[in-house]
Amino acid sequence: MIDRVSTVPELGASPLALAVVADAVQRVEADGPLDDAAALRQAFAAQSTRAGQVQQRAWLLGERLGLPAELARWRHLGWGVVLALALLMAFTGLGLARAVLGEGRSINAVAAFVSLLGLHLVMLLVWLGGILLAGRRWAGPLLGRAALALTARLPLERGPHALTLLQSFTAVLRRQGLLGWLTGAVSHGIWTLAFVITLAVLAFGFAFHAYTLTWETTILSAGFFQRFVQFTGALPALLGFAVPDAAAVQGVGNAAAGAAQPLASQREWAWWLMGCVLAYGLLPRALLLLLSLWRWHGGRRRLAGQVDMADPYVRRIVARLDALEPPPQVIDPERRPAVAPAVPRRASQAAPGAPGSLAVVGFELPPEQPWPVPGLPPGDEAPERIAGSAREREAVLARLAQTRPESLLLVVSAPASPDRGTARFLREAAPLAARCALLLLGADDAAAAAPGAAVARWRQWLDSEGFEAVAGLQTAQEAMNWIANQTPAEAEQGTT
Repeated sequence: MIDRVSTVPELGASPLALAVVADAVQRVEADGPLDDAAALRQAFAAQSTRAGQVQQRAWLLGERLGLPAELARWRHLGWGVVLALALLMAFTGLGLARAVLGEGRSINAVAAFVSLLGLHLVMLLVWLGGILLAGRRWAGPLLGRAALALTARLPLERGPHALTLLQSFTAVLRRQGLLGWLTGAVSHGIWTLAFVITLAVLAFGFAFHAYTLTWETTILSAGFFQRFVQFTGALPALLGFAVPDAAAVQGVGNAAAGAAQPLASQREWAWWLMGCVLAYGLLPRALLLLLSLWRWHGGRRRLAGQVDMADPYVRRIVARLDALEPPPQVIDPERRPAVAPAVPRRASQAAPGAPGSLAVVGFELPPEQPWPVPGLPPGDEAPERIAGSAREREAVLARLAQTRPESLLLVVSAPASPDRGTARFLREAAPLAARCALLLLGADDAAAAAPGAAVARWRQWLDSEGFEAVAGLQTAQEAMNWIANQTPAEAEQGTT
């Protein structure tokens, strides 16, 4: 017996991992079906719903392909990729600014501001534009997508299906509108870490080295720089950072021309630059990181148990799972006395009809079944098809009581389960004919699941209900032979 607990995915199999692995297995099987006989049986035993069984089968096949191990590798390498990209972004900005890492001790404060925050502000506007204009369809910022692609493509113990898994990962998240939030969270996380590193380097440099912050220009006036410093310093001032006033800005301009500046004025410029990096760089990215993580974690819950049951690929798997079901049992059998008399072979109240007379009745056949059945004679009157309602049954029984056919052929669907209504109709109709047979339509269909089991189920039901005299036929040809010929027992009875 299969242990249900051992076949359930481990705790690390989150709804996202299940969905991604299922999509990846489907992509792999697009090139040819995998050998899944064992996985199908385990999934059938482990889960109670078809959706759960489909996901469980995909997970078991994914384990064989190494897909969960590949996802685990991504989780381990992802942090290193984020840290590496954060260091790259931080030292790129510092290198462009040439504020601390340069050889000289004179820093152009405005140029340092633009170098440290310019690229960040441009990328932030692009991210906001993508969220507002593209919405759920947007794949997210380039930095976040690059981090995902780099993580998947790193050659360290990379599996053969890593790129297929990456395609499935992005496809699943895009369908749920989560790709933009995940790549946004990665991008904002990289920028947040980069600004923490930048602030640490700036604080260390300003604490242990003497730098002179100035501004230089050829065509701009001192008033432009005064307005620029006051405008950019408004938010840092609210956070408690010192901001140079107009006199300090003018003094820095004089210092660029060779005038000496007091140490207190230089300290204000240093705090202004670090306050701007914190207020316009670190804080927005940290807040957007929290927002993206909140949207990401909220959206992941929507993935739980989601299986597209209308997908043709999924429907094929469900059909194979249906074939594993045990044959249905007879439901709601009619209660009757312990010893049920056999069905009389002919009515005692009246003689049967003309020799060779035939009545054909279709009982509770599926809607798609053609009627009359091809290959069968219509009988002395037009074949009747009833759905099982009381009015239809009474009308057919009244006609049978009037015509008294020698042979009554009742056509039923073999895959269906006989129930109390079937037993009641057969018990009332069989005495109205000299002999009666049941044609199990669909029992000869090779595509049907376990056709022999369906026939055995009906035969067992006929015996249990006391219908031993009712013949069970499986094909139209058998029905034709039965109509044309009597059995030896019938012939003997007819002569006596």
